Amino acid sequence: MTLSLTGKPTRRPDVWLRQAGEENAVFDPKNGSLHLLNETALAIWELCDGETSPDEMVDAVVTLFGMHQDVVEEDVKRILGDFEHAGLLEWKQE
Repeated sequence: MTLSLTGKPTRRPDVWLRQAGEENAVFDPKNGSLHLLNETALAIWELCDGETSPDEMVDAVVTLFGMHQDVVEEDVKRILGDFEHAGLLEWKQE
């Protein structure tokens, strides 16, 4: 299985995660935007370390949540796309 995304995503260093109780939010100080994350998005966010490929993220989320691989693959593509569109990521090419 191969996602259409190339490289390894990494969180922008100036963006920070705030966790309060069961709420998780990513704050972008550059534009003041706040993005709420569910459990799956949080797991993917944490895997955006510049060392983990999207394919490896799929495997990790499948293992972590016991979800079906096809569903997780779509979630990873969508969530990484959302992070990218919001300007929260940089991509490290392999």
